[in-house]
Amino acid sequence: MKLKTLKKDEQKVEAHEEELDVKKLLKMKGKKKNRLYGKRVDSKTQKGRYIKSKLPKDSTGDVAIDATLRAAALSSKGKIKVKSEDLRHKIRKHGAKASIVMLVDISGSMFSDRKVNRLKGILNSVIEDTNRHQDRISVIGFKGEDAEVIIPTTRRATSFREQVDNIRVGGTTPLAAGMKKAYEILKKEKLKDEFVPMMLILSDGMPNVALEKGPIKDAISIAEKIKDKEIHTMVVNFERSVRFGHEMNMELALAAGGRYYDLEELKDPGMAVSKILDFERENI
Repeated sequence: MKLKTLKKDEQKVEAHEEELDVKKLLKMKGKKKNRLYGKRVDSKTQKGRYIKSKLPKDSTGDVAIDATLRAAALSSKGKIKVKSEDLRHKIRKHGAKASIVMLVDISGSMFSDRKVNRLKGILNSVIEDTNRHQDRISVIGFKGEDAEVIIPTTRRATSFREQVDNIRVGGTTPLAAGMKKAYEILKKEKLKDEFVPMMLILSDGMPNVALEKGPIKDAISIAEKIKDKEIHTMVVNFERSVRFGHEMNMELALAAGGRYYDLEELKDPGMAVSKILDFERENI
């Protein structure tokens, strides 16, 4: 069997991937943020480390038996009798995880088996990555005139592989509609104050469907709202695109106060995106 000799460019790409320095893929750093990922936050469930107790707001909750008995003992004379006013609930804390919205271009510009397979490879890689880190994730695709939820917000995205396999591409590129839907999801997640909201945008930077003022102006306007809400944003280019597409993606990242990564030279962008997420977790 005759072995195929790689061209110089192919050798360069494979060597680059083997070493894969995420910092070399980062073309725009964005605003430096305070440490959030892994920071101790109040748990809204019965998971996490029990730190202290509190007076309950309602009858449901995670009862702190030790604190409840102490309160009952203080108010009892002789035999301890627990009354409703003695009840205490647990306050638990855990390391903050991320709630990631992955916004993907499934418009006509992705219309080729190679591009679709690369996109699905990235999606499956990110799903595995978020499952490993116990992060939440939702996936939104934009095409035609609107955006659609491919995977709803979940910690069990591995159970939605069929939705990824069934992705169909085609139509125009309503980037602003996709960003708006992603922004609304993360705005609600931020209010819960339990997860670090993160938006990951995969786009060729060529929007052509407007919401109000124009395809580009609308996308930039939503990016500015994302920045105001301090939603950590990454814009990733994983396909070769024209100069305008690169410039648009960089402008989008700048308006969102986020980071811009360029993966167009890589043969396996899925692996790179997972490494990017690891890098982001360490730096937010």
